[in-house]
Amino acid sequence: MPSVDLHLANLQRFVHGLRERWRQRGELAALNESELQKLASGLGLTSSDLNRLVDCVPDAADLLHKRLNVLGITRADVERVAPGLARDLERTCACCSHKRTCAEDLIQRPDDARWREYCPNSIAITSVGSCRGRFPT
Repeated sequence: MPSVDLHLANLQRFVHGLRERWRQRGELAALNESELQKLASGLGLTSSDLNRLVDCVPDAADLLHKRLNVLGITRADVERVAPGLARDLERTCACCSHKRTCAEDLIQRPDDARWREYCPNSIAITSVGSCRGRFPT
């Protein structure tokens, strides 16, 4: 059973992350539409995508990186196949509604292909995996 200290540390991290999201949300809300669009464009996003990403939890794309690692795919592999694809995969993963299932699968059955049934990035990840090694490094 986890200790009280572990629960307290997790709670503190959660509250810190929540405060940070509220702070970031306030900063975005203070921008006029033109500034928001310019900021989002600089990140390769739309203003609505940027707002949605701010609402997601910190480190929201960690599961993507873990899945790629299990599959032996690097960020460089993804970028060789399609420049900018890694950012798109991260954005999709960040707001995915299957995080709990994905996290459990990565822990309990990392080599099971079941993830392809629910992962919104499955087609792109599978394609990158099949192309790996075909592009110069």
